Amino acid sequence: MNSIKILVIVSFAALLSACAAGGASMGGDSVVTETNSKQLTGDVPLPPGATIKQQDTLVMGAGSTWTGRMSLSISGEPQAVFAYFRDTLPGSGWTLTSSSFAKLSLLSFAKADRIANVQIQNGSFGNNDVLITVTPAVRAGTARP
Repeated sequence: MNSIKILVIVSFAALLSACAAGGASMGGDSVVTETNSKQLTGDVPLPPGATIKQQDTLVMGAGSTWTGRMSLSISGEPQAVFAYFRDTLPGSGWTLTSSSFAKLSLLSFAKADRIANVQIQNGSFGNNDVLITVTPAVRAGTARP
């Protein structure tokens, strides 16, 4: 129990430190560029022009070690957005483990000690609501709290 409290405190401190160092703002949404995509999500490529919904995003870390939830708005046909993630993430070392294209599409990827889930839903005004969640992988034999 004590180790969980320490983990929560350290995670919160790291989040505050990252926000202060990165100049994160609590303001409006921000448009993804190639530069800030590499800085924020490193090994999870984002399509240019995607908009990060800051109020629904929680990212801890940066580059190829981040974990958390990234909420995006991406314009275009749902099939094209689905194909972008399906075809682009393997080029960054991710292995597609499962996918389902439907009204609510899901893609799951694995890479080393991390798991990435991409959820795509047709939004309003020709945009797609995309939620990318990256978490540490749980391996067999790993102790659970």
